[in-house]
Amino acid sequence: MTTTKVAPNTSSAIYKAAAHIEQSGPVTSEVLFVAVDFGPANARQGKLNHAYEIDWLQETPAGTIDLTESARKHFASKRPKPEYVGEITPAQYRPSIFASQGLSKKNIPNSRGTRDDIPAWSVRETVSIKTIGRVK
Repeated sequence: MTTTKVAPNTSSAIYKAAAHIEQSGPVTSEVLFVAVDFGPANARQGKLNHAYEIDWLQETPAGTIDLTESARKHFASKRPKPEYVGEITPAQYRPSIFASQGLSKKNIPNSRGTRDDIPAWSVRETVSIKTIGRVK
């Protein structure tokens, strides 16, 4: 009889037992039955044998129960990968916006009034005391 070697359901006792073994290492069947609820006493050994058949758990020569290579690969693929968060830049200290090195000189207001780099087409003709006396 051939069996498919897929991971059991995550809510099953076999999967929970494998997760426990993955965290704590190989254990005896008695310790495993205490740590994970395999159901009634008469069904425990049957579920453990099913885990052996689907190549999820294996019995070691020392008499403990351990994970197979396919189960180890499964749990290794489920581990979260570390996220790169980048570098945290320190807060900028700017006692004066005009003394800051972060601003370009073209954005700093001219101390004599308007900026020098304003294009002529964008300047409005305004009527003021200064322009009335001037002849064009």
